[in-house]
Amino acid sequence: MECPYCGYELKCTDYYGKRQIAEHYWQYPQSWIEKEGDIFKCDNEECEMCQENFYTDSRDELHEGYP
Repeated sequence: MECPYCGYELKCTDYYGKRQIAEHYWQYPQSWIEKEGDIFKCDNEECEMCQENFYTDSRDELHEGYP
């Protein structure tokens, strides 16, 4: 995925999602994170004056900032 400002390749740094909990205590795993999207960062030094953090939603659309 490319930065919308400079075209530099974005680096995937993490993911985010909702925490899910099992219905019964004997189920394994008892909790997990259901992934909703990825978090990216632009490492281009020229891009520091604009937004350098981005994330994708469940439809893979790129947004600025953090989720």
